[in-house]
Amino acid sequence: MTGMERDIDYVIAVAECRSISKAAELLYISQPSLSRYLSSLESELGINLFVRTINGTELTEAGRIYVEYAKEIRRLRSTMKIQLRELVKAEAGRIRVGMTLNAISLSPFNVAEEVKRRYPDSNAELFNLLSKDIPDMLRNRSYDLVIGPDLDWGPEFKLEVLYRDPYVLVVPDRYDLEAYAVFRPDLPFPFLDLRKIPRVDFILQENTTAVRKGIDRICRMLDIQIRPKLLVSSTIIALQAAENQVGCCIVTLGQLAFLSHWEKLRFYQVSDQIYSSAAAIYLRGKRLLEEEQYCISCIGRALTNGEAEILRRLRGTHDGTGV
Repeated sequence: MTGMERDIDYVIAVAECRSISKAAELLYISQPSLSRYLSSLESELGINLFVRTINGTELTEAGRIYVEYAKEIRRLRSTMKIQLRELVKAEAGRIRVGMTLNAISLSPFNVAEEVKRRYPDSNAELFNLLSKDIPDMLRNRSYDLVIGPDLDWGPEFKLEVLYRDPYVLVVPDRYDLEAYAVFRPDLPFPFLDLRKIPRVDFILQENTTAVRKGIDRICRMLDIQIRPKLLVSSTIIALQAAENQVGCCIVTLGQLAFLSHWEKLRFYQVSDQIYSSAAAIYLRGKRLLEEEQYCISCIGRALTNGEAEILRRLRGTHDGTGV
C-alpha cells in the first residue's frame, strides 16, 4: 500500500467508525499507532481533519472535504485496478503475429476466428512487416512470432518451416516463351530454364528483399546474370509493372495473390531445386504456448489453401496451358 492509499483508507475508516479505537481494530493496527499517523497527516496538511468530542471522533469541515475526495479517489483506484487486471488478462491471451506475406490475404480463411473457437480466451492478431525488420521486431517483443522467409536469421532465433514455394517467372503476353517451356506433371507451372530463353526486359526487386535473395541464389546456380530494366523496392511494385507490360519479374507462388489482372500474363517455374520456404520465426528462448502452436498450424493451412486457390484461378484463366 502506498502512502497516499494508506492516508485515504485510514481517514475513511475513522470517519465511518467515528472512533479511532474501532478504526484501529478494523485496520489491524494499534490505537496509538493510528493516532500518531493521523496527527502526522494533519501536521503535513496543516489543518485538522478530526475533532474529538464526547460523542466520538467527528470530521471537521476540512475532514469532510478530504473524505469526499478520498472516496472518489478510492473509487477511481478500484476502477483502475479492475481495468488493469482486464488488460493483463487480455494481453496474456493476445497472440501477435507479424507477417512478411500479405496478412490481408488470409482474411477469407478466418485464422483469428478459428483460434478463438479452440481457445476462447485467445486473440490472434496479424500484422504486415518487412523481412528486414524481423530481428528487431522479435527482439523488442513487438510480435510473439513472425511468419516469414526461411533465411539465416542468426542463432538467437528458432525457425519452424511451414511450406515451400516455387519461384515463378511472371511474363507479360507480349513475350512468347511457350516454345521454351517444359511441361512436367511434378511441377505446378511449366518449367523454364532461364539460360535458354531469348532476351526479355526484367524487373528486379532490391537486394534487401527476401525474394531477391532467392533470385540471386538461382542466378548463381545457373551461372547467369540478370540486368534489370527496372529496379523496384518491393514485389508488389514488380508485379504491378509486369501487369502494365513493362517486363518480366520473378516472385514466389504465394506473392501472386497481389495480382489484380491475370489475363495478360503467363507463369513459369524457374527452378526445381531452389524454393522459397516460409517459416514461423521466434526467439530461441521462447516456449511456444499451445495456443500459439495452434495459431501457427492454422496460418500454415490457410496459406496452403490460399496457394491452391491461386493455382485454381490461374488454370481457370489460362485453360491449363502456359499457366
